[in-house]
Amino acid sequence: MSRFITCLLLFTAFLHADEFDPADNTIVLGKRVGLIKPGMTSVDIERAYGKKNLKNMDLPGPEGSTFPGAKLFEGTERELEIVWDPEKEKTKLVFDIRVIGTAWKFENGLKSGMTVEEVEKINGKPFKIAGFSWDYGGYANFEGGKLAGKVSVRFNPSSEEIPDYLQGDKQLSSGDKKLRAVKPLVEEGITVFMR
Repeated sequence: MSRFITCLLLFTAFLHADEFDPADNTIVLGKRVGLIKPGMTSVDIERAYGKKNLKNMDLPGPEGSTFPGAKLFEGTERELEIVWDPEKEKTKLVFDIRVIGTAWKFENGLKSGMTVEEVEKINGKPFKIAGFSWDYGGYANFEGGKLAGKVSVRFNPSSEEIPDYLQGDKQLSSGDKKLRAVKPLVEEGITVFMR
């Protein structure tokens, strides 16, 4: 009987190995970034990855602003920027995670360098992209798609010549031929929402 219980425990541990493997670099939108799950605090992350690997600091935001947060595995291929929930600063609750290091892999295949067409396939439908050449330029709005409310992606045109039509505070369709002509690609630093 004890051999059966031992086998059962080993089998269960094997099934859930990804939940405890600190070397797991998988991102599952809406569920986890490696071992980090929604509702975790800085203390939980320190337990999962070691206190020495998490450094609290102010992180850069748009228009010269900063956010209270931390860097995990700073300067390595596993680097993440973690923004703490602004309404729960004392507990340092995970709010957003910006993927910096190249070791992290999205389960759905999303990655920096992707074209608009490739991201459309992952999203399951067309989406909007903010006009280029301003602080919020190139950000995707996935409203109604599979990526909606789960991730923030910014596109940068591959072309140096950007027509006026594609610039400024406006929403462009991902299917727009003029938009696709400048070959926008997903820039590094995809943000995963953990709320």
